[in-house]
Amino acid sequence: MRNSRLVLAIFLISSLSFSVQAQDPPGDPKLPKEIQEAYEAFDAEEYYYAIELLKDAYNEAKGRDQKSEVLFKTAEAYRMMNEYRDAEQFYNKAIKVGYKDPVAILLRGDMLKAQGEYEEAIEVYQEYKKANPTDPQGDIAIESTRRAIAQKDRPSQYQVDNMKEINSRAMDFAVMYGGDRRETDVLYFVSSREESIGNDEDGWTGEPFMDLYKTQAERKSRRGRRRGNDEEEEVSYADLKWSTPTLLDEEEFLNSEHHEGTAVFDSRKKELYFTRCIAEKDQELGCGIYKTEMVGQSWKEAERVIVGGDTMANIGDPAFSPDDKYFYFVSDDFNSRGKHDIFVTTYDRRSKTWKTPQNLGTVVNTPGSERFPVIHGDGYLYFASDGHPGMGGLDIYKVKLGEDGLPEGELIHMEYPINSSADDFALVWEPGNETKKGFLSSNRDGAQKRSGSSENSDDIWSVYRTPLVFNIEGVVLDSEEKTPIPEATVTMDGSDGSSVTVTADENGYYIFDDTKVMENVNYKLSFSKKKYLSGTGDVTTIGFEIDAFEYVPSAGYFIKRIQFNKELDPIKKPIVLPNVLFALASWDLNAQSMSSLDTVVEILNNNPNITISMRSHTDYRGTVKSNEILSGHRADTCVSYLISKGINPKRLTAQGMGEGEPFVIPKNYKGFGHEHFTEGTELTERYINTLSPEKQEIANQINRRTDFKVLSDDFVPEGGEETPEGVDPRDVIEAARDAEDEPGEIYTLSKRESFGAIARKYNMNMRDFKALNGGLRGVRPFVGLQLKVEAEGNYEEWDATHYQVQRRGEDLKDIAKKLDVDEDKLEELNPQLEEVDIQPGLWIRYK
Repeated sequence: MRNSRLVLAIFLISSLSFSVQAQDPPGDPKLPKEIQEAYEAFDAEEYYYAIELLKDAYNEAKGRDQKSEVLFKTAEAYRMMNEYRDAEQFYNKAIKVGYKDPVAILLRGDMLKAQGEYEEAIEVYQEYKKANPTDPQGDIAIESTRRAIAQKDRPSQYQVDNMKEINSRAMDFAVMYGGDRRETDVLYFVSSREESIGNDEDGWTGEPFMDLYKTQAERKSRRGRRRGNDEEEEVSYADLKWSTPTLLDEEEFLNSEHHEGTAVFDSRKKELYFTRCIAEKDQELGCGIYKTEMVGQSWKEAERVIVGGDTMANIGDPAFSPDDKYFYFVSDDFNSRGKHDIFVTTYDRRSKTWKTPQNLGTVVNTPGSERFPVIHGDGYLYFASDGHPGMGGLDIYKVKLGEDGLPEGELIHMEYPINSSADDFALVWEPGNETKKGFLSSNRDGAQKRSGSSENSDDIWSVYRTPLVFNIEGVVLDSEEKTPIPEATVTMDGSDGSSVTVTADENGYYIFDDTKVMENVNYKLSFSKKKYLSGTGDVTTIGFEIDAFEYVPSAGYFIKRIQFNKELDPIKKPIVLPNVLFALASWDLNAQSMSSLDTVVEILNNNPNITISMRSHTDYRGTVKSNEILSGHRADTCVSYLISKGINPKRLTAQGMGEGEPFVIPKNYKGFGHEHFTEGTELTERYINTLSPEKQEIANQINRRTDFKVLSDDFVPEGGEETPEGVDPRDVIEAARDAEDEPGEIYTLSKRESFGAIARKYNMNMRDFKALNGGLRGVRPFVGLQLKVEAEGNYEEWDATHYQVQRRGEDLKDIAKKLDVDEDKLEELNPQLEEVDIQPGLWIRYK
């Protein structure tokens, strides 16, 4: 018979898995009888009884060694029962009395951490480092505790709510979906409540034995809002009404006088696999996995599942891959590495046996306990562990599984609030490949108190990914007067094919609410109003991090209100075209002038109801008459070009303005020569003659300009009107001004910023942003990091003169050797290295 046992460890969650040797072994004749009896109960894992015996035995202990050992074992018993507060107090007492093994200090820190007392835990871990400086566990514990503090400060899209209608003051945990294959409103779970069939009191917990229970959703307590796709929005399981839980089986084919625990259906929901731990009088027979199925209205007699030919293997926590190809379970047999490891096996249909299992390896398993495996449709294994660094107690992790059923890739810690400082385990998502809603089990704050105890019991909690919703709103304004334009038309076209039109109110305000705006979509907004040139703007709902949203408790969602105000140009305002410039006494168009006139073509095509006057101006040199003739030729040349591009001649008028309308520098002028003149300056002949020869030529060049003025907005094209794609004339003109292929912008972090925030600042999605910057694999934001931020930017010169560090551990000597460059030259070209460490993502200039 095996001495190793999963037994109640299948059900009870202990924070750590240290193997601590007693300073005085049980049965030592030097020990008083009371202490020996207490130690026997402790070694039998009868912690509920052992605690009272140990407290009585303390009075019989002689000397500091015996007293400290009794106190330490009392702390251990409380820890194994998840009563952290009492455990921490008794570890502290043992330390003060003189317990010699410094592990007591580390365990005391863990108990503080499990209560969420992170700062106090760090102080205790610092004490452990002094007492045991060679053990890395001290540093690991400090670092994971600091990460836990940071995680709690970050907002999360997930909500975790207590399922109060299901939970009792006993232990309730490990939900699975029951019913038929399509149902998600029937739940099975494990409970030690008084109704259980096993009437014996468990010596570990003092509670009844555990059985499987069921409950069903009866009705919704509130309805979800309808979104743009007319589908009813999902709600949290905590918002549903649930029936009073009842035993899954009262005929004792499934539930029995023993412990029944974690369970799982196969993919067809035909066969139910569950854990059973058998305890007979004065002996523990260990745990096994059993299977049964429903026949009519009753369950069949359960039969034990034999894995790897070992009929006595101590196994539990069954789980299937979605296609039933791989069967996962937990065991402390099969040469397990730790206290409990997760294994995988497959079924040999020829021999009708489960093959020898394979350990999932060190990515998953640790010297501690790995428990409650669940394989979801997203291809990840979700499980709980006390051996990986976490937030405290048992934490939930996930890892991608390969085609062979084994882990591939990195282990991912599920962040707060899925994990907490307490024990968090048995995470299961709704069937499918989404991770929107599900359940976990935890004894965190808010759980019901155990009967007769101040400590929290294990409860079932709903997990719900709160929707992220968006509003796009703003005000349409007159660009000259800065006053609202009432009843402007605003159309929103999405990259998902959607199109919605609204009318602004009397104050120019418009809004597209969350029923019209979807996540992960790029939108183009088109603005129009009679007597104004149409305008556009781009808005995206891609790449926002959760801290950009505001939580609305009454609505149950996070909302991001995107503000987009738009100014429209009144048609009475002449619009100057950049780069339509002429040499002295010439009216020939060069390539740059043609490119600028192409912007007029685009504006006219997108505002099909306007007619314009193309106006050409000269400087004051030459006679008035000659300048009028010259400007007339220039205007004619521009109109002829527009006609050659397909513009209806009826919409165009050529007007030679001569020298009669000197240019007045407008507000926010960014055109040619803007750096030399201030707002409101009129470039008259008299003023120009006061300037230096160099500035005189610049002023004359500005005066030799071409602009257009809208004459009417009621032109009807032959064949009727068409709905054009909106375009903002100022955007087009600005684009023409910046048409020259300039080097792309390099953004340098001056403070800690997330990549998502930077991408959003430059209107990029994260995929393009990462691709532009070499993937950013293994790169974390740091002060001094340089990033490319223009998707269409020219970075050829940058890439030809810079090297990007790819891996940790590279130093300047390695880089100089790789690039065949002198190390001193690299130091000279990169003075920033005095303040920035060499790390992945850093750019090193070498030319």
